[in-house]
Amino acid sequence: MSIKFYGMVVLLVAAACAPLQPSLAPGVGYDVIASLLGAWDNQAQFKAAPPALKVPPSVQGEWLDQQYAEFHLVRVPALGDQVVYLEWRNGGPGGTISRQRLWSFRADPDGTLRMDFYAFIDGAPWDGKGSDSTAFANITAADLRAYAPECALRFTQEGDIWRARISAEECQIVAASGRKMGIDATVELSADGVLAYRESGVLENAQFAFRVPPTQPYEFRRINP
Repeated sequence: MSIKFYGMVVLLVAAACAPLQPSLAPGVGYDVIASLLGAWDNQAQFKAAPPALKVPPSVQGEWLDQQYAEFHLVRVPALGDQVVYLEWRNGGPGGTISRQRLWSFRADPDGTLRMDFYAFIDGAPWDGKGSDSTAFANITAADLRAYAPECALRFTQEGDIWRARISAEECQIVAASGRKMGIDATVELSADGVLAYRESGVLENAQFAFRVPPTQPYEFRRINP
């Protein structure tokens, strides 16, 4: 995925009597996380795509669909201090959920930015709760499907782009279906407010389990910070 940067994020400090809200601390990862927060869609990309790609998604075919995405800073003590909840919906804000994840950011011992990702075993209790940062405070490992340490994405800065990648050779998982697969993923965030994302699952027989999307990375553009 590729991500591009946009402006500054202003965070309100909760009063002492209010529930503890997450705060984005300066340091390793600040630029990436601050640039992610907000709403995005790939409407411009979808409109410009050739008609041949505007077909229902399939594992082997070529396609591009329309996605609306939100990224929220949330409080999840079990996962660390800097956790982002992402929720994607098909077509627009009112569409069905296509992806729910928690991304936990932290500095590795060498000072690089590491992001571990988690899938929900059942994400329904958190549907649409991104703006309620305290709704995630009681999440435990039992609520999530974690992946091996080798699956962590590490962000590096190349010019005005932050980029993270993992390969199917590095990241091996057992999916909810019980199938073993490797994960290829790329996330890029650029300074002009574009987020690029691509992910695929490769089975042991070298066939694709999924491709999101297959033809070209999603190119999300910020709707609001």
